[in-house]
Amino acid sequence: MSKKQKILLISLALLIVATIGGTSAFFVTSDRAHNVITTDGVSIDLIENTNRVGVDGRPIPFTNINNAMPGDTFSKIPQVKNTDHGDVWVRILVKNSVKNADGAVVPAPNDAIMANYNTHNWLNGGDGYYYYYRALKAGETTEPLFTEVSLSKGLATTFADASFNIELTAQGVQVANNGNNVYEAEGWPEE
Repeated sequence: MSKKQKILLISLALLIVATIGGTSAFFVTSDRAHNVITTDGVSIDLIENTNRVGVDGRPIPFTNINNAMPGDTFSKIPQVKNTDHGDVWVRILVKNSVKNADGAVVPAPNDAIMANYNTHNWLNGGDGYYYYYRALKAGETTEPLFTEVSLSKGLATTFADASFNIELTAQGVQVANNGNNVYEAEGWPEE
């Protein structure tokens, strides 16, 4: 084989390799995936009704009471409704306070405002919170935390024209991947 033939053969081989390489570029493909993972939220409503019903058959919501006297008892029924589609752990913070006629917060006896707490369905955490005993499913409403509140019969006359306040704050956190019971749950909102 002559030198020219060898060069021609090598050139032909390089041309074939280049052609194969160029042809294979037509068989290459690419694709992109854009995956979005969204998180779920928690949504609850604190409902405060009375034991009275309106003409439409619905419970009448609790409103502020005026001109109360020592020993008076009032219907107040706080419940929490899960308004989302995931299960939630629920707790309610209860804060009682008294303001005198001038609007200043004053100390009051521990039994100045009393409630008949439902200790069958709500667990006193000893931290000001009452914890619902089980997970609240989507659309469910808790049993009432209590159904009545009373002013102590023995209130001193120093509490005349005072305002007795029961402030309730309901909180909920997800059940999924968040403990086996309400006490193990994490992520409660900060106050």
